[in-house]
Amino acid sequence: MKKLVTIGLLVTIVATLVTACAPKATPTSTPVPPTAAPPEKPEEMEAELTVIHWGSEEEKDLVAGWIAQFNEEYPNVKVEQIHVPQNYWDKVAAMFAAGTPPDLMYMGYPEMGFYASEGTLLPLDDYLAKDADISADMFFPALWKAFTYEGKVYGVPKDWNTQVLYYNKALFDEAGVSYPDENWTWDDVLDAAKKIVADTDGDGVTDRWGFVTDVGMNRIGAWIYGNGGSYLSEDKTTCTLTDPASVQALEFLTGMMFDEKVAPSKVELGELSAKEMFSSGKAGMYVCGGWRVLGFRDIKDFEWDIAPIPISPNSGKRGTVVDTVAWSVAKNTKYPDAAWALLKFFTGEAGQVRMAKGGTATPSMIKYANSEDFLDPTKPPAHREVLISYTEDEIHYYPVIPKMGEMWDAWGQELSEMWLGQKSVEDSVKAFCERIEPALPK
Repeated sequence: MKKLVTIGLLVTIVATLVTACAPKATPTSTPVPPTAAPPEKPEEMEAELTVIHWGSEEEKDLVAGWIAQFNEEYPNVKVEQIHVPQNYWDKVAAMFAAGTPPDLMYMGYPEMGFYASEGTLLPLDDYLAKDADISADMFFPALWKAFTYEGKVYGVPKDWNTQVLYYNKALFDEAGVSYPDENWTWDDVLDAAKKIVADTDGDGVTDRWGFVTDVGMNRIGAWIYGNGGSYLSEDKTTCTLTDPASVQALEFLTGMMFDEKVAPSKVELGELSAKEMFSSGKAGMYVCGGWRVLGFRDIKDFEWDIAPIPISPNSGKRGTVVDTVAWSVAKNTKYPDAAWALLKFFTGEAGQVRMAKGGTATPSMIKYANSEDFLDPTKPPAHREVLISYTEDEIHYYPVIPKMGEMWDAWGQELSEMWLGQKSVEDSVKAFCERIEPALPK
């Protein structure tokens, strides 16, 4: 597999995204930097902190483990963990509005600019300047840049993820299909799916699918970008989902559902999610991010592995979409020193080691992303290096605009009939673009 060589490009991409998502107004107030140095002895520090984060049950357990390990060193810092698996930003906004913001919180790169510009986050530069245990050069530069606003750092990246192709080795073996590799194209995906799909009990209803996918905007981007398409123009002022390359990518996915009938539609998924259909052995392939690895390790009924996103036969290229998340501190925390100590524990060596050994994503520190603990081939997937194998022209971020909520709403509402087979791709993307045009930067 090719090693990751994306740093230069990612710096440019993320810098553009942060500028796009950040309001132009300056923060309403200048945060006051901490004046007192943290106590020399961790056991002397006393505080009560609230930590909020999203994620799966596995991620909830991971954070709980971090907190327990932190409390071994800081026994007098009480930490309340709030796990929000859905509607996370609604919960965070409500806490800020009520005057009871969390001390530490997951911060996505699309949202960072807004919260930093509102003066609600604590700049971390002073802590970083005097703390030798954590520094920017330990991290992938692009990830660090993503959480810098107007020259100040408002979050320390905890992890990141690329998207990959998960596959069920048992179903591939049964169908006599070779496992996916870096040379696979979309045509190979379709050919394999045709051989795997089956009505195993002969009742006329498909109960084993060749391929399954989530249909959220941030889950489909690998296909759109790999085909040479996009959601928005580079300056974010024009919707480009109606361009031929974008339409072609979506037609490939819907074609597998409604023409080739090798992938389930939303109706055929029923109560199952795409993730559950794959993990229950009912689908041969599934595209998602590296955060699924930890949960899929609980699969006992079959062996699975990962491969790079397949190459588009139209463009001759592949694409993947990157997500990255940081820990940020609320400006008005009563315990900034304790909050920094916990943040440093989450994102520093202790947290990165736990992330590498059993985390839900790729460690943000270069050292640990390339460690044996993270790449360990004795634990599934056998080829975890795929997550950091993409070349610089294959990496993309889903688009970010200040009015991001309107774009998410438009995707969910205007494309819903497309995923049900009730509306064409062309009509759906046209409606999507018309819907979001007023929300785009001018």
